[in-house]
Amino acid sequence: MRAALATVAVAALGAAALWWGTDQGGALTSEAARRLDIAATPRRLPDVTLHDQTGAEMALSEYRGAPLVLEFVYATCPDICLTLGTAFEQLDATLPADARLVSISFDPNDDTERLGWFADRHRAAPPRWRVAYVADARGRDALLDRAGVVVIPDGLGGFVHNAGLYLVDADGRLTAVFDPEDTEGLRARLIGNAR
Repeated sequence: MRAALATVAVAALGAAALWWGTDQGGALTSEAARRLDIAATPRRLPDVTLHDQTGAEMALSEYRGAPLVLEFVYATCPDICLTLGTAFEQLDATLPADARLVSISFDPNDDTERLGWFADRHRAAPPRWRVAYVADARGRDALLDRAGVVVIPDGLGGFVHNAGLYLVDADGRLTAVFDPEDTEGLRARLIGNAR
């Protein structure tokens, strides 16, 4: 009997710890926990200066007043960035006219030429969809940190990174992160929150 009670007590403590450690069962991974945190407490992104595929310079704050969707990529990515680019192609065709898309490279080697190649590959055309980089390393790191983007060099010239579609509201606050395959969910959320 004692052994059974001890087993039940240990199981109950384990279940309570799992419940507490996973935001009441809502986040079984650190990525899910990050997304829940962003949804619960939207955050303003740093106002970094971007340079797009045409060489034009713009500030992230210039997008305030309209919804913005971001993705974080690098031009020579052989896998997940292709999926992200395809998701942005779908969004480009279906989002309201005032919505903007920006693909932001975190690769310090991505320049205007490489970004142009990525843009051409996915039919990204300014002003609706820009492919850009942050020239200032400190600004780039601050943006990645604030958005919760993890980038790890893979030792082969590429990167391992988390991926998502980042919804920024008209006030410049990151309000949600969607899976790359969830373009419909992002679209529904954006239309539902349109001003």
